[in-house]
Amino acid sequence: MSPEYVPLLPASRSSPRTASVSGAVFNVSTSIIGAGIMSIPFALKILGIIPALLLIAFVAFLTDISVEILVRFTHSGDSTTYAGVMKESFGPIGSIATQVCVMITNLGGLIIYQIIIGDVLSGNKEGEKMHLGVLQEWFGDQWWNAREFSILFTAVFILLPLVLFRRVDSLRFSSFISVVLAVVFVGISSVMAIMAIVHGKTKSARLIPKLDKNTSVFDLFTAVPVIVTAFTFHFNGTQ
Repeated sequence: MSPEYVPLLPASRSSPRTASVSGAVFNVSTSIIGAGIMSIPFALKILGIIPALLLIAFVAFLTDISVEILVRFTHSGDSTTYAGVMKESFGPIGSIATQVCVMITNLGGLIIYQIIIGDVLSGNKEGEKMHLGVLQEWFGDQWWNAREFSILFTAVFILLPLVLFRRVDSLRFSSFISVVLAVVFVGISSVMAIMAIVHGKTKSARLIPKLDKNTSVFDLFTAVPVIVTAFTFHFNGTQ
């Protein structure tokens, strides 16, 4: 091609890098399975079966509406991210509000997982009951396996490097490990539940919340953000 026919701009611009199918599957699976299996038992314990099922159905309905609106606006506009779609639909305020809500949701999920990590590694103490963690059972009560130190170590050396990635698709390998560990957790919990049923150690299911001197009405609202976290998988696939 002669120089006079060389265009100043290329005929087509390169498409932006998109996430892989396997990465999207594992990231969404981690959001659903990881948060769900940890949160739903807590909600059933606090609220009881009937209010918990009603809350799950209501949050699922709101999530379905959110996903439907997100998909429609994504195909009708040029943006491929959650914040971009909100900016096209509601302006800069909508984009900022969405990012703030996502930050708050991620912070709440981080707190939930840090509590679980602290309970598993270093145990917890509720009143007079003391539950030993995995590190304490293996190595005894040491200064380096205290609850505060284990949570700090996990946050600085494991979680911090993961959150520094610019794209969610970069977490596909850690999400795969999370899904595998979730399956292992479900398997162990199922075996323990079956053994409890066989030995007659189970208790009757609670249909409605039980309010006593140790539980107030405000404690029932703690189950709401936990259930909502279990249904926030839809924005992970759009980042």
